Amino acid sequence: MSIAIFLKNNLKNIPPNFGQIINKIPYAYRPGLRSFYKSSKSDVSFIENANVIQKKAFIFSRIQKIANYSYSNIQFYKDWYKKNAFNPKDLKIFSDIMNIPIITKSILNEYNIEKRSAIRRGRYKVNTGGSSGTPFSFYIEPSSMGHEWAHMHYIWAQFNYKPSDLKIVFGGRSDINGVVEYDVLRNHFAVNIYADYKNISEKLKIILRKHKIKYLHGYPSSIYDFAMYCKNEDEELKLLLSKNLIGAFLGSEYPQSHYRTLIENTFGIKTISWYGHTERCVLAFEKEEKFVYEPFLSYGYAEAISTESENDSQLISTSYYNYASPLIRYNTEDVISNLKYEDEILKKYKIENGRTGEFVIDKTGKKINLTGLIFGRHHELFNYAKFIQVRQIETGKIEIHFVSNDILIENASKYFDKENLEMDIIFVKRDSPHRTQSGKINLIIK
Repeated sequence: MSIAIFLKNNLKNIPPNFGQIINKIPYAYRPGLRSFYKSSKSDVSFIENANVIQKKAFIFSRIQKIANYSYSNIQFYKDWYKKNAFNPKDLKIFSDIMNIPIITKSILNEYNIEKRSAIRRGRYKVNTGGSSGTPFSFYIEPSSMGHEWAHMHYIWAQFNYKPSDLKIVFGGRSDINGVVEYDVLRNHFAVNIYADYKNISEKLKIILRKHKIKYLHGYPSSIYDFAMYCKNEDEELKLLLSKNLIGAFLGSEYPQSHYRTLIENTFGIKTISWYGHTERCVLAFEKEEKFVYEPFLSYGYAEAISTESENDSQLISTSYYNYASPLIRYNTEDVISNLKYEDEILKKYKIENGRTGEFVIDKTGKKINLTGLIFGRHHELFNYAKFIQVRQIETGKIEIHFVSNDILIENASKYFDKENLEMDIIFVKRDSPHRTQSGKINLIIK
């Protein structure tokens, strides 16, 4: 059991007043996090002040190290590199990185997870469907938490955030106790986005009269939906929130302009967005301009490769730190444009097909965010299905379409997390996924 899980299970009943005191302890001194957090924070600072030559040396040394490790220890990389006539020993200079064969989710899925992974202490399995709904499982190392926090705190610090500051989070968790629950490890109040807003409002008003909430955090589409409720139906809640709010942190989805404009205008705050993946290969954020993302070179290496379109490219990324399931020159298949370079290093880009929020409607008429419904829950169905898509039949009724040879349709229901959902769900087994006229496989079937 990791320290983080142990603390979560044993500190969950600590009230916010004591939680804020605990969260004054710097992450650089917290057990299980300190060494990795300090190391990554140092890397962020180094890259921030480094020249191009130093940045290239930093990137090259990390990619060279993980490529050699993967080739020596993991069957997939031995096979893939030999098939493509590549040997990591040929990595001599920065430009040689371009010779490393690119991998994709579909290529990796041809191998069993153990054949594309290495035994590492404390590794744990995660899965993602990505924006397309294509399942993909891999291992993560415990050290990733320290690296992640160091970079996220840097982003949030653009709005003067400190770990002792309280947030309200609108995510996809289905295991929230009640409609709002305090999380001492992350020092925030997690909202059950599947609950009725009137019940959420009652709880938040009690919290806001006792505590100073400075930030909102979560899916842009969910915060937008909440802001709409405050604006149109609950002036009291809007005023209570606006009193101390500084900003909103928008993650996991592309922040559509009309979402963030309404959020900003409703509460009188600023918003900031970042871009990353469950795969933890790339993390980029709006450093100077909205909708223009700058990748952390201290987190992973981001590249762009041309597509059939003259104006667009696909984002390629490499994780420096995950030796349990390494992802080296991994094609995210996300489309980017407006590329800006510093010498050979990708410095800025815009995202063209970000993970826009989609909704289905439950029996009460509430919008349910699909990112939270599908990817924010632990659906075992991901372990058996090649594709998962959603179709709304009518209010309160949806179909879950899945492609699988490993599960009978009558067993699909028990592998889908339906907790707290006011919905009737029908499961539809398909031979192939639904595609749009242009051939895209979208999460929602319209």
